[in-house]
Amino acid sequence: MDIKQQKIKLRKTILEKRDHLAAPYRSRTSEAISDRLLGLDSFQQSSVIAAYISFGSEFHTDIMINEAVRLGKTIVLPKIEPSSRLLSFRTFSGDFNELLSGRWGIPEPDPEKSQLIDYSQIDFMVVPGIAFSDQGFRLGYGGGYYDSVMAKMPESSVTVAPVFSIQILPEVPREAHDLKVDMLLTI
Repeated sequence: MDIKQQKIKLRKTILEKRDHLAAPYRSRTSEAISDRLLGLDSFQQSSVIAAYISFGSEFHTDIMINEAVRLGKTIVLPKIEPSSRLLSFRTFSGDFNELLSGRWGIPEPDPEKSQLIDYSQIDFMVVPGIAFSDQGFRLGYGGGYYDSVMAKMPESSVTVAPVFSIQILPEVPREAHDLKVDMLLTI
């Protein structure tokens, strides 16, 4: 089985497991992981936080986003640019009603109500993914969006993946362009 097929198979397996986690468990675990994330020195010292709006059975990002807004952090959210198919980051006021339905139905910032932020301004990034090796290598959803962004961020930026424990494996199939996050957060 080639590496692309390995990735497809592993994505399916982990997504099925994650989807079967009970909703109350996902909520409690997301809250506990959010507390850990918010307590990180690297988070506290960062001004511009790149996050994402969770969907499906992902870690719930709303607690972390709301608290970051309350703390006066600049929150930026991803938007898939239709012409280039690249991921841009735009400011987010904290008003979830201002978000528009983007690709795959994932909420994105409204370009009319947000500002484009250069990758170089991001101090701290919360990174989504399906599975991670215990060294931090990431198996995403298959678009390569986050690997592309992480490759362009300053070395001083911190990348963190908040995950449920079932998402952490000894290894994940990876290719040369697959990057790792600085830290995995789970309970």
